[in-house]
Amino acid sequence: MEEIKLLFFILSSFFSIENERIAADKTEVRIFPQEQKIEIFQENLFALIQSKNDEALVLKQWDSLYNWKQNRTPWSKALDNFLVKDLKFTPEEMTTQTHKVLIRPYLTLKYKSANDLSIMGIWYKSKKNEFYINHIPGHNIKSKNGRLKGNYWVFSANDTINFTIEPFLNLNDNLKSSKVSLQELLRKHKK
Repeated sequence: MEEIKLLFFILSSFFSIENERIAADKTEVRIFPQEQKIEIFQENLFALIQSKNDEALVLKQWDSLYNWKQNRTPWSKALDNFLVKDLKFTPEEMTTQTHKVLIRPYLTLKYKSANDLSIMGIWYKSKKNEFYINHIPGHNIKSKNGRLKGNYWVFSANDTINFTIEPFLNLNDNLKSSKVSLQELLRKHKK
């Protein structure tokens, strides 16, 4: 079995965008095996920026993602077997003192067969009617309906699969210093 793919937490990896820069601190994944549907919610988008060139690249990528329909941004070839692919951005009202509205990507995908999920690092075993994900401690995967068995998260194919992944909780100091909130970057360039 392979690792869970960065597809879940690198937003631009869903599309044919090179040098992906836009990621999410936290991703919630819901898989509905009976409907063959996946919902992916990403929170707290950010980019790693170390130069002005990086900043320009992130802004260009953001335009390609946010206006993906108008720009006809192609989806990643890895998703060719998926029947439906959609991306929406839903504002999420925050209840902080500043009442900021944050952008929250919401992706929906429909697949043909349980084996299509393998490109995402989710494996199906028909004999047990279960899905498996490699457990990598640094990815900080949590689930209320999955069971951690040894090196794998195990989910029943009869139920909805829910898990969150937070792979950027323990960034080294060098990466932390180059991490920039996408919201702040966009605000800076609206001026």
